[in-house]
Amino acid sequence: MALEGKGFYIWKIHKCEGGDVNAIVQRAKAAGLSHVLIKIADGSSAYNVDLARPLVEAIQAAGLNAWGWQFVYGKEPFGEADIAIHRIRALALDGFVVNAETAYKGRHAEASAYMERLRGTLPRLDVALSSFRYPRYHASLPWTEFLSQCTYNMPQVYWVQANNPGQQLEWSIQQFNEVYPVQPMLPTGAAYEEFGWRARASEITEFLQKARNLGLAVANFWSWDYAGSSSGSDLWNAVANFSWPVEQRPKDIVERLEDALNAGDIDAILALYQPNAVHITAQRTIKGHDELRVYYAKLLGELLPDATYELTPVVAEGSSRHVSWNATSPRLFSVTAGQDTLGLRQGLIQYHSSVYRIVAG
Repeated sequence: MALEGKGFYIWKIHKCEGGDVNAIVQRAKAAGLSHVLIKIADGSSAYNVDLARPLVEAIQAAGLNAWGWQFVYGKEPFGEADIAIHRIRALALDGFVVNAETAYKGRHAEASAYMERLRGTLPRLDVALSSFRYPRYHASLPWTEFLSQCTYNMPQVYWVQANNPGQQLEWSIQQFNEVYPVQPMLPTGAAYEEFGWRARASEITEFLQKARNLGLAVANFWSWDYAGSSSGSDLWNAVANFSWPVEQRPKDIVERLEDALNAGDIDAILALYQPNAVHITAQRTIKGHDELRVYYAKLLGELLPDATYELTPVVAEGSSRHVSWNATSPRLFSVTAGQDTLGLRQGLIQYHSSVYRIVAG
């Protein structure tokens, strides 16, 4: 689902609303946020290990997007990519941000290796780059290697020691229009304090208004850890009080099926089928909810226990959906390159054919 609206980065979950995931979600909704970006990895190590999963689940249950982000260094590009892939799959994230800064300067081969491993495994995931706001001043960063494999560009437009956020946002866009490839800009503004400098509430409003005037889809802020505290309440309120309506697009039936599979919720799966729906594989044909329940109970409970599912619509036209899918179980069973066709009637699945093979390892 395309990203749109206001978002906040979270660095340390326990420093945001005391780590209370329900409080985080309620505050996000009250502020009109459409998404939250949570640190899930640092280098080749997992981050926010205990609280990330319940927070992601609570955010998504509230109808918001849960993105993850990782700070990368470039010394272990494959290890960094592997932990990112593991965390993205385990948390069923809606998108992912690569935060590459000074440590990655000059590491072009490492950037290519990292992004190729990440995108080779998760080719359909929305991925963004978070880095410096002025590429001319940081020419040695592997901009092309990163951006060529990203969906979005999320530069850190922090107007530190200045008070002209709107102008700095324009300058950032102008400079990135000279960098190949040019990706949609989803900038991050400053809502923090450091080294005696502090953003002002009026500057937050100016940044948001400039982003809207420029037709940008998103404005993010760093960070909830500060702005969400009593010290940063004026900055939080400036973001919360700025109206940025987001049109909620209902999820397609493929997205709803993926959600239900990942939740292991057979009732939710069956609710997507017509009562007399037919499901066909090379081995047999079954019909109706009772037989579908037996099929999914075996698939989820025995064949692919605790698996993570990734469904990608290849063709989505009218009442037809052709879907490719993968499933990875922590018990060493998986499906790669599954191919399913869905035929819909009145918005529910009437016909479902599946071609897949479960393999060990």
